[in-house]
Amino acid sequence: MYQFVIGAAAGYVFGTKAGRKRYHQIKGAYEKAVNSPVTKSAVRSARKAVANRLDPEPRMRELKDYNKGYRSKRGARGKGDVQADRIYEPDED
Repeated sequence: MYQFVIGAAAGYVFGTKAGRKRYHQIKGAYEKAVNSPVTKSAVRSARKAVANRLDPEPRMRELKDYNKGYRSKRGARGKGDVQADRIYEPDED
């Protein structure tokens, strides 16, 4: 049933003079909306928000309180302060 309705609507739009005129009106409104500065700004901010959430190298911060005790135990065994032994968590902006 849905296919019939969609087909009939497409036939009207592409087959009649009034449909073709309405198609060009819709297309013009779409292009105007897509090219407006407000829309471009909204798209840019949405992309930025998504990119920050999907960052392949998220900003991390060191857990200083936890690392103090851990490093002192490592230092007691003579290993010293090793970069790989530090513990980090995601930094929320």
